[in-house]
Amino acid sequence: MKAIGAKELRLHLDQVLNRVLGGEDIVVHHRFMGTVRLSALHSPATTGSEKLAGLHAFDAAPKRRSSLDPNKSTKELYAVL
Repeated sequence: MKAIGAKELRLHLDQVLNRVLGGEDIVVHHRFMGTVRLSALHSPATTGSEKLAGLHAFDAAPKRRSSLDPNKSTKELYAVL
């Protein structure tokens, strides 16, 4: 279990959250507010194959066609809206 200060948490929030989501517990000390422990509610047990299965399902989903004309400029499309 790693211990960090509140300032380090503010400066490196994304890195701390990635570590917590990876299964690590982190203790955060604050000089006036006390100490808290960060831990993930659910451990991410997704493997590479599960992520690929989700991507394959996304690719297999029916494609929706846009009602906007692809030959018009952005300015012309905004004029229609």
